[in-house]
Amino acid sequence: MYKFQFITLKELEDIDYHSEFISGDFNWISNWFSIFKDVENNVLGYKKQACIVAAYYTEKLVAIVPLVKLQRIYCKCIKLEFVEFLDQQWCSMGNDVISIKPLGIVFANELNKWIKKNISYHFIFFKYLPKTSVLSEQFKLYHYSGEPVIPVEDFSSYSDFLSDSYTKRFKKQLDRTLRKIERDGFKFELSTETLNESNFKEVKRIAKSKESDGKSYVYGDPNKENFFLKMYKSYNAEVLFVKFNQQVVAYVINIDTQGKRLAIDCAFDRDFRTYGAGIHCMNCNIQNCFKKEQEKFSFGIGLDPYKFQFTKYAEASYMCYDFKYRLKSLLALPYLLYRVKKTDKEVVNQMKKVHCNAEI
Repeated sequence: MYKFQFITLKELEDIDYHSEFISGDFNWISNWFSIFKDVENNVLGYKKQACIVAAYYTEKLVAIVPLVKLQRIYCKCIKLEFVEFLDQQWCSMGNDVISIKPLGIVFANELNKWIKKNISYHFIFFKYLPKTSVLSEQFKLYHYSGEPVIPVEDFSSYSDFLSDSYTKRFKKQLDRTLRKIERDGFKFELSTETLNESNFKEVKRIAKSKESDGKSYVYGDPNKENFFLKMYKSYNAEVLFVKFNQQVVAYVINIDTQGKRLAIDCAFDRDFRTYGAGIHCMNCNIQNCFKKEQEKFSFGIGLDPYKFQFTKYAEASYMCYDFKYRLKSLLALPYLLYRVKKTDKEVVNQMKKVHCNAEI
């Protein structure tokens, strides 16, 4: 029998543990909650309460489950209570039960029973789970997203990776745009820098150009900017700049941790689109990853088509759900189940479209 109890974020800080995902680290969790706790909308949720669960077996700590209880409003008036992983609402890099010791197959069932007894809710929604999650012993998993990756350690060199992963068409695009850069008189330069107030202004200038393509400008939201700045500082993030004649035209921000490079943010100046500034920046970033002998390169959560120019490898992310037999739960269940199945189908179709090797 496992025993469970709530612990505070302060108590979590005092525990020495390792999370498979960076978004399970204490720094990530605590900063996320401190910034977004009082930011209320239907995506992040309303009335958020941290529910950090510690699991024990024979009086020894064996797992941590960082949860949050929140409300969302449907049809403008129906308030539903959800239990979710803390941070899955925005900017998750993967979530799961944080195992400190090996867990038995009954763990997920006992955890689910304890949550039902100790937390009032209508629905449980756990997102961005790996296929191997211990929660799969209790819940049916549905496709939710994916993480494009490069298994760096599986290749003998960057050249080996290039031959395996880049199409002839993409290689030609890299060569053609590089010739155009030289032909038009631009000096191509690379610069790796620790993020600071000065070069972050360049990052924001380039990132804002995404708006011309109808994409969101993440640093336009002060709370999201604050969160990223805290994470960049906590993990000693570095930025790789591509410069044409000393003018910054593209960047990628990296967090290197536990043998893995996470390319957490990237953008290029849309005025230099025809020069392939963005693809050259990412390609150089991948080369540097091989030089540093990292084990894995991650493009972050999301099956964006541009990522699959660089890789055919991806790790699928899943979700699962449960509900209590309450009137509101039963009324909302058909709609939410429709959403779950629709997302599952859409993600499978996305994976097929980009021809990645993720399990479908």
